[in-house]
Amino acid sequence: MENVLDRLYRGFRWVLEAIIANTAAVVMLAATFLAISEIVRRYVFGTTFQWGQDAVTFVLVSALFLYFAVTQSKRSHLTVEAVIDVFKKKQMVKTVLVFRTIVSAISVALFGAMAWWGIPTIERSQMMERTTESMYLLMWPFQLVLAVSLGLMAIASLFHLYQDVQAVRGNEVFKWAPVEEGIEI
Repeated sequence: MENVLDRLYRGFRWVLEAIIANTAAVVMLAATFLAISEIVRRYVFGTTFQWGQDAVTFVLVSALFLYFAVTQSKRSHLTVEAVIDVFKKKQMVKTVLVFRTIVSAISVALFGAMAWWGIPTIERSQMMERTTESMYLLMWPFQLVLAVSLGLMAIASLFHLYQDVQAVRGNEVFKWAPVEEGIEI
């Protein structure tokens, strides 16, 4: 069972890091170029695309949310670890592991619920043909990206939950995926 889960998690992380991360980076770069072109068009030629500002805003936010799934899978998201640090300093390792497990469980529930509740929102936006403020861009593709990214974060959190439960039980799984990768600031 652990071998199967390990291979699934490796595959999931590969998809996130090789496909989703690179796609998000390319989309962010394209949105940046669109923003720069809009600036040039406005100040040099005195005109802009009516949909330009909406496109830049929604595309950047969509790419950012996609990348959130990548950082979530690496546990590189920003966290407030004041309580956990207190228990670490007191050498209360088991308590830290239990807290980490609780956080992973809450993350699975939260991200999963938000992704699930996003489905009717997407359907309603499609049915009503909701558009952005410029009235040119449909909203549902951006909402779909948000729901997919939340679903990916739920899946990553599910793997984290398994890893944390096993740590509480004294077992180490996914040795190649450290529990505390984090971002050094």
